[in-house]
Amino acid sequence: MSHFVAVLVGNTTAAIAVATRGTLGRVRRVPVGRIEALRAYLVKARRQNGIRPIPIVAASVNPAALEHLRLVAAGAAPGSHVCVARDDFPIPIRSDVDQPKRVGADRLLGALAALQQFHGACIVVDVGTAVTVNAVSVRGVFVGGAIFPGLSMMARALAEGTALLPAVSPAARPPVIGKSTEAAIIAGIVSGAAGAICNLISAARTVVGPDARVILTGGDARRLAGFLPKDCRDVQPNLVLGGLVIAYREWKKR
Repeated sequence: MSHFVAVLVGNTTAAIAVATRGTLGRVRRVPVGRIEALRAYLVKARRQNGIRPIPIVAASVNPAALEHLRLVAAGAAPGSHVCVARDDFPIPIRSDVDQPKRVGADRLLGALAALQQFHGACIVVDVGTAVTVNAVSVRGVFVGGAIFPGLSMMARALAEGTALLPAVSPAARPPVIGKSTEAAIIAGIVSGAAGAICNLISAARTVVGPDARVILTGGDARRLAGFLPKDCRDVQPNLVLGGLVIAYREWKKR
């Protein structure tokens, strides 16, 4: 197993890359509604693997999009099986939560990747469709975290749940005080999310230790990093995809 295709299927975006000896190649991202666009990538990966089927390793929090990926893979890379984290191989991190099977695979894979880096207490903040703040103890145990709506979801909820508030797109640099309705919404969404993350990191550190390292990941991580304390600005966009590679390689070693 020198190389394989790794695919992370989220609620909004799918990310794909070829992993060679545990190292991710260039990552491509497409909206989940356009997973068909991954066909050309899979065809190329199949050709580069010669006549042998290339392993396709996936993690998903979106069952419908995962099934679409299976169909695309069947046509683009005949003979290649889509091997799914948790369904076909385990995610090698211990957990101490009430319902382990209901914890999103993305949360566990991000925690696994962070643990591999720090070998101790750490906190992963994934800023995507939803924002998750996930804590790992000094003993390497996933102990849970918090979940709240992401920036776009908050903006959409305001537009759909009120009569007059407009739809907005959260800006990278929101105003401190909005001078228009749109600007006020953006300021509230971005600053509110950053404040929530700060509070949740502080709360998590009371559980796993004050020196717990923090990593940000997800599509809106860079947008929020500047609003967080300096020790909470380590942005790693491919953290969860890297965790998928770690989990699969560990399983294949057995």
